[in-house]
Amino acid sequence: MSFLEQFNNFDRSFFAENLKCQDDLRIEQLIASGNPKPGLETFSLLLSPAASKFIEALAQLASQLTFERHGKVIRLYAPAYMSNECTNTCTYCGFTMENKINRKTLDTEEMRKEGQYLHERGFRQLLLVSGEHQKIVTAEYVSSMVQAVKPYFSSVAIETAPFRQNEYEMLVDSGVDALTLYQETYDREVYAQVHLRGKKKDYDYRLDAPARGAEAKMRKISMGVLLGLAPDWRLDSLNCAFHLDWMMKKYWRVQYSVSLPRLCESETDYKPAADVSDRDIVQLILAWRLAFPDLGINISTREPSYLRDGLIGLGVTHMSAESSTEPGGYCNPESALKQFDITDERSVDDVIKVIESRGHEAVWKDWEPCLIG
Repeated sequence: MSFLEQFNNFDRSFFAENLKCQDDLRIEQLIASGNPKPGLETFSLLLSPAASKFIEALAQLASQLTFERHGKVIRLYAPAYMSNECTNTCTYCGFTMENKINRKTLDTEEMRKEGQYLHERGFRQLLLVSGEHQKIVTAEYVSSMVQAVKPYFSSVAIETAPFRQNEYEMLVDSGVDALTLYQETYDREVYAQVHLRGKKKDYDYRLDAPARGAEAKMRKISMGVLLGLAPDWRLDSLNCAFHLDWMMKKYWRVQYSVSLPRLCESETDYKPAADVSDRDIVQLILAWRLAFPDLGINISTREPSYLRDGLIGLGVTHMSAESSTEPGGYCNPESALKQFDITDERSVDDVIKVIESRGHEAVWKDWEPCLIG
């Protein structure tokens, strides 16, 4: 049975009630156990109003679990944007096709220079990102960009439009080992309201993309929702957890991580449907860590420096740093529109100093293709 079938038949009623839990005793019992049972029941309880009263106690549990499962390390990565061309109308995104902006698509030499720059800054894990243009940002184009930068990086991930399984297989052969893909929101009604035109309108095709990536032998898959896009970010996160739980059981050889991007300012002036506070983000990270102990948790430069610093040791395993969200933004900044505004603008050296001051080690490289032959 495909995930789409599972998702359509998913009875959320029990977990949805947990999301509304006001019973402090249930949370106290969970904390007293010292070792919450992994899974959706714990995840949904830890997102409840009752759990929000026990952030400090939950943080202590999450800190210990993070140390046991992941060590005192933060893995660093950098995004590099290939193109801001897009054929979708997404009401919340700066790349939406209606925006009359400078469009730019890098060629292989421009991409190579971006990769070289980031390599010289120390990065060994790269995330290639692009807008979703069916004729320009093809699988073949992405493959050429991967080949241009692969000599500089031990791990190359992609965040692009969803591809077919055979296209993902071709990209794996080109050197891609990780896939990042957000459903944006699992709320079908909201999804239809904010995706008005283009291939991205196809909710089901996007929903099945992580499974296609796993079938294509991606080593690692990162998923998530755009927090604030739907009115109920807790329910959206629960649906994402159900998706990840299904993936982990069916494709258990794959490594998984989750990202928690909040909807932030772009050229569209879109107003979030929900206000997701810093405290909400902390609660969500603690829930992910305690309910999914082996899951990687990514935090990007969308978030402010004070929050990123405070999350070190509380569940986060991966951080971006010194990021640019425009094509060619490292070697030729402000030549094209960026996707969204960066909040943490510190250099990677400054970020590393903070990581080390918190008793953690900044890790540039934790993977080499030769490890699997």
